[in-house]
Amino acid sequence: MKVNGIKSLRAKLVWYAILSMAATFFTITTVVTGVLYYRSKVPGSNIYYPPGGEAGVAVGQNGIYLFTGRFALDISLIFIFALILFSIFFLMISYDTIQYVKEIIIGIERMKNGDMETGIRVAGEDELAVIANSINEMRTQIASENETKRLAEQTKDELITNVAHDLRTPLTSIIGYLDLVKREDFLTPAQQKKYIGIVYDKAKSLETLIKDLFDYTRYDKDKMKIHRNYLNLNQFMEQLIDEFYPSFSEKGLICKKEISKEEICIFGDGELLARAIGNLISNAIKYGADGKLVEIYTETRNDQAVVRIVNYGRIIPKEDIDKIFDKFYRVESSRSLKTGGTGLGLAIAKNIVGLHDGTISAQSDTDGTIFQIVLPLAKEKESKKEE
Repeated sequence: MKVNGIKSLRAKLVWYAILSMAATFFTITTVVTGVLYYRSKVPGSNIYYPPGGEAGVAVGQNGIYLFTGRFALDISLIFIFALILFSIFFLMISYDTIQYVKEIIIGIERMKNGDMETGIRVAGEDELAVIANSINEMRTQIASENETKRLAEQTKDELITNVAHDLRTPLTSIIGYLDLVKREDFLTPAQQKKYIGIVYDKAKSLETLIKDLFDYTRYDKDKMKIHRNYLNLNQFMEQLIDEFYPSFSEKGLICKKEISKEEICIFGDGELLARAIGNLISNAIKYGADGKLVEIYTETRNDQAVVRIVNYGRIIPKEDIDKIFDKFYRVESSRSLKTGGTGLGLAIAKNIVGLHDGTISAQSDTDGTIFQIVLPLAKEKESKKEE
């Protein structure tokens, strides 16, 4: 916010001083003139200034003078009176500015006492307005930082709660079944084999959860440096889809792919992108089995590379669609690792896409559930270097 020189606080103060001086001069002149006029009308008084006499001394036959009869004292009285008048006029003229300063001080006191909601009125274009605007910006920034800290604390509490829940559930089952296996006296070999298999599955679930937790933390945008390389997105997707064909077959799904005929080149970390897009494909296989079809598309749009993964399984409710990329969020009300995974797959995908300066989004309706990743196309100079 720039200060207009004419409307600056300094210009205002000079203008207030000029007006105050003019008002003081007018008042003093009026008072002195009135006194002189009054003295001239007093019977027996003859006001004049004799040649060579003291200026400002009024002499009458009854010895009546203008003020004290002493020039220096009269000038001192007039100066003191003028000073008092100037101060009064200056305070009156600058009343709005003084009140505005008080308003700013009150606003600062509110901030000091923790009120980050109420802003300070920005009035005019002078330095005080700049100060008020700066304080408002600082207030907004502090409020934002406080909110970020609050959310971080809340997230930490939710993380601890969710991790404790997801670790406790399979761990309780593992301990329970191992306790049964220890009692060899009443278990048949078939039962032991069955229970050991359950323990193994639960242990694998724990391994998956711990791995996803580690990856989620590792893929944080502010903590990780990625190793970018030139990638042909079409070839990359072809290879990735091939790796999932056993999963498609197991779920009885048909994978329909429409890979762009136009070469699409991006500059990114292949390992991380495989993890992100792989999580979306796994998600489509897990929740799209009822639809019997998964569609995968690549295309360019507005100088950006686009990957779309579509399934025709259960529709994600509107109230959940904006939350599915949050860590530990699952559409199911139950927190089953078997049906809902760890709740970190989509959050990891979002973090990885963010590391590549891209965006990820989802929409779900009767036409299908679509997950879309948008990444910047590789620039020619980027394709020749590696980080």
